[in-house]
Amino acid sequence: MQSLVKLATGIARVMGYIGAFAVVAMMLHISLDVFLRNVFRYSMNTVPEVVARYYMTALAFLPLGWLEFRRQMISVELLDFALSPLMRRISDTLVMVVAATAYGLLAWTNWDKALSETRSGTLVEIATYKMAVWHSFYFAPVGFTLACLCCVILAVGQISPSLGARIDEAVQ
Repeated sequence: MQSLVKLATGIARVMGYIGAFAVVAMMLHISLDVFLRNVFRYSMNTVPEVVARYYMTALAFLPLGWLEFRRQMISVELLDFALSPLMRRISDTLVMVVAATAYGLLAWTNWDKALSETRSGTLVEIATYKMAVWHSFYFAPVGFTLACLCCVILAVGQISPSLGARIDEAVQ
């Protein structure tokens, strides 16, 4: 189980870095387009499509697992202060199970969509250029699958405190 935790945290960390890289790449790409447009009166026609289809989707979906491992997703802890430690662990476990189920369903439907778009070879026509965008449909299912796996590992970590401590150690 420890090797699975290390593998999952490593993959989640890499996906988080790819999401961070997407922010920087998006900023540089847009800045270059603005610079070229204002200085040389040249516009790169593909910038809006690349930003919307690649950078934004990578940023939104790939870091989900890393955010789950670090417990940085939005949460509402309305009654947690009143729960005993045992009840809090049970509550956290149930939340992780529900989150894993939701991520699993989202992953399943998005894998189907990504494979469908791959089979059809989805393109976007920009002026006289056709840009393939079917690749971008894989960001969501990869992110949701990893988040589902992370939630399952965290749920098991809530059940077994010794494993939970090792998960917290691996995430740091």
